Amino acid sequence: MGRHRDLLRLTAAQRADLRHCLAQPRLDPRQRNRAAALLDWDAARPVADTARQLGMTVGRVYALRRLFRQQGLEAYLSAPPQGGAPTKLTPAVETALAALITGPEAAAACHWPLRRLAAYLVEQGCTHSISPATVAKAWQRLRTLRPVPG
Repeated sequence: MGRHRDLLRLTAAQRADLRHCLAQPRLDPRQRNRAAALLDWDAARPVADTARQLGMTVGRVYALRRLFRQQGLEAYLSAPPQGGAPTKLTPAVETALAALITGPEAAAACHWPLRRLAAYLVEQGCTHSISPATVAKAWQRLRTLRPVPG
């Protein structure tokens, strides 16, 4: 069973506020996504289209809609980021991975399991601990920016 169609009707002033918000050159990406999601909802765009355009999951778009209903426009747009652990993907970790990609062990390291890469970063003293999933994100991005020679 699918979700029922939940329509949103913003006032002209709210639409103008959201468009003005989106026109700000230094707008926080979270606020930009929230404003764009509301305008899409008001325009009756499909949730899947909004999710794809904003690089979110459909569930996240629905969560944003619930937040708007609970908080109202002003609080919704200005809400601070929620908790979560700080990233372990520090500049030291990125530097160590970049050195590994471009260094003499590059050909061998590209075949290392993610757990071994994570252990390597801990051994190098870059971090106390790091998950293989976090290493995978950084590794993939760095390999895109700096292809392994050979």
